[in-house]
Formats: sequence, C-alpha cells, structure tokens
Amino acid sequence: MALTYAALFTEPTTRCIAIAARAVRQEDEGEAAANEMQEMLARHEGAPWYPEARATWDSWTERVLAATDSSEVDAMMSEVLPLYTADPDRPRVKRMIEAWRRSGACDLAAVKAWEGGMWQRIDVRPLLGQVRAPTLVITGALDMICGPAHTAPIIEAIPGARSVRVEDSGHFVPTEAPEAFREAVLAFVG
Repeated sequence: MALTYAALFTEPTTRCIAIAARAVRQEDEGEAAANEMQEMLARHEGAPWYPEARATWDSWTERVLAATDSSEVDAMMSEVLPLYTADPDRPRVKRMIEAWRRSGACDLAAVKAWEGGMWQRIDVRPLLGQVRAPTLVITGALDMICGPAHTAPIIEAIPGARSVRVEDSGHFVPTEAPEAFREAVLAFVG
C-alpha cells in the first residue's frame, strides 16, 4: 500500500517506508519466494500447534471462500498466525498473537475478495518507477509471505531505494524486532 501511494501521490510523499512489502502477482513470485515460504513454514514443524496450523494454511483459500460467518475465518487466523512469526513464543510476539485471538475480527466480504483472486493478481511493478520519494523497504528475514525474495524487485525498480533486512523476524517486524525496526526507521528519516 505504501508503495502504491508513493507512486500515485508523488507530490505529498516525502518519504516512503514499506514494511513487509510485495510487488508481484503470485504467478511471478518465482522459485526463490516459493522456497522461502517452504523454509519458513518448516521452521515451525516441531511445534505442537504446527499440524493444525499447517492443515489450516494448506486449505486456507478454499475454507475462506466457503465461510459463511467471519468467526470461521477469525478462528482460522488464530490457528495460522504463529506461522507468520519467527518465534511465536517470544513474549511480545506471544502477546500480539493472544491480543489478536481475543479481539481480532475480519471483514468476511473483504477477506473473500482478497482470497478470491485479488492478492494473486496484484502487481505494482509498473508503478514502482514512478516513486520519487526516498524509499526504505523493511523486510523480516523470516517472513514467509513477503520475505527477502519479494524485496529484490522493489529495490531494483525504485531509483535509490534502500532495504533493511531484519534478522530473526517474520512478517510483523515492528512487533517482533521493535529495536531493529526503530533503528532502521530513525536512520532512514534522520
């Protein structure tokens, strides 16, 4: 979203910080992104919650599209949320997951639109060359859906763009690695 905004609204955008960003449609992700996802999923194989989370992950789109109530998708998200993190047992990450489980609520129509083909077709690469603001892309090294393989096409397409890869972080960099996130942002805007 940040990248699209910066491309479409060049005048008011003075800096662009994209966190856990992706620019390519699913069919163009490539082998590196597919391998990253499998490696990240495999990181959690020994966890007691993994079999149930993985089964939900593997049937996600079909189950979302068949859901008749948002609580069904909320329950599914509760199961898979740990997969998005580098370490779901880290105290601050555990608190984030538990907070979502207590109060997270999805918009069923929006989730169905997203899973019904929207995310698979999004391709912002044609817009990236229009970004004029200094741009920073922050990526969790262990992010299974917007990992390092997704950063490369963004950096290549935006003149002068920089990237920061945050080690030992998954998809939720500000929560999983707040100090590294803060340092990256302050260094960029300073």
